[in-house]
Amino acid sequence: MKRLHRAWAVCLGCTLMLLVSGGLCINAFSVTQPYILALNGFTNTETSMITTACSVTFLLCMFVVNRYYDALGYRLGMTLAALLGAGSFVLFATAKTLAGYYLAGAVSGISYGLGCMIPVTILMLRWFCACRATALGICAAGTGLSAVIFCPVLSWLIERYSLRVCFFFASGVSLALAALVFLLIRPSPESCSLAPFGVQEEAGKPAQRETLCIRPGRLRWAMLYLGMILIGSIAAPGFGHMMILFTSSGFSGAQAASAVSVFGLALTLGKCVYGAACDRLGPPKSNRLFGTALVGGLLLCALAGLQSTALMLLAAILFGVGAPLSTVGLSVWAADFSSAEQRAQNIQRFQLCYAIGGLAFSFMPGMMADLTGSYAPAYVIFALFGVFSILTVQSTYRLESGSPA
Repeated sequence: MKRLHRAWAVCLGCTLMLLVSGGLCINAFSVTQPYILALNGFTNTETSMITTACSVTFLLCMFVVNRYYDALGYRLGMTLAALLGAGSFVLFATAKTLAGYYLAGAVSGISYGLGCMIPVTILMLRWFCACRATALGICAAGTGLSAVIFCPVLSWLIERYSLRVCFFFASGVSLALAALVFLLIRPSPESCSLAPFGVQEEAGKPAQRETLCIRPGRLRWAMLYLGMILIGSIAAPGFGHMMILFTSSGFSGAQAASAVSVFGLALTLGKCVYGAACDRLGPPKSNRLFGTALVGGLLLCALAGLQSTALMLLAAILFGVGAPLSTVGLSVWAADFSSAEQRAQNIQRFQLCYAIGGLAFSFMPGMMADLTGSYAPAYVIFALFGVFSILTVQSTYRLESGSPA
């Protein structure tokens, strides 16, 4: 029986880190927002500002993340990112004031900023010569997996016990996963006296899809950066307010939690399928399919006021299927739009734009709810942002092909 390559163990370690830093700290945390709002008497805007505090520190981490890993290395650095996630839940559990919640949100943002797709992408580029986009999709699926597994669990813990018990449980899970991250992560194949996965196939046919190395001009780069900012606004605030969108539209907490869980399942599968699709079909075709799902899901979210359970679940599924564009897509596009020397820098720049978008629009849904009485208008705006971002990326691919993408 052929031995499984060590690269897949590193892939699992990256998946578990993202499950904590981007999953529990960001995606699963959204389940707690309606309870934080109800139990503490905060306004919608004040509650949204917890996400803003997270987005601020996430953005700041984008400026130092490469130096952080240069100083600590990938094994220790990624483990510490997961441990910070555990610490943020302890702070949430003990928070008694709005400032306490903001501090906890800021620490969760640091966990996500240091444990983001930048180190994951660099490790996958080191460890994989074949199936790189597929490996990236598997890693990124950790954030969606957290919603599938933990959203209903956290909701049940809050209903049965308390918000405090829910946060302490999340902290314990994060600690256990941090230990596994430390055991699984290795910085490079060379550190284990191995060759990257798929390298033996290079003597025959190509082991992976060729990167296109498109060279956009300055105006095109400006449009791409704006597109990444707007898609960042969809990924973070868009999902972060899904739970409260549905509960404020008349659905029960259990119904809304089930929709978030369905979103997580669709997101988990979508990331794996999107990565594989990029390897097999190429990004332009994959972008069309997943971009249509993303925009459709956002528009259906805006119809939450109809109180149709079927539409709510369909919105969660389509939104989840399309959301991988904001994670796996950023890494794939950065690779295709860059030379090998510029790749790491452009991955960081795309992630920085993503962080800016998450921060700039983090409080927008809450403000819209305070102004209009509903979170639905924010999702119409998110859908328009998605259209612009996808069209910008697709038209950039046409620079290389000379034909419609």
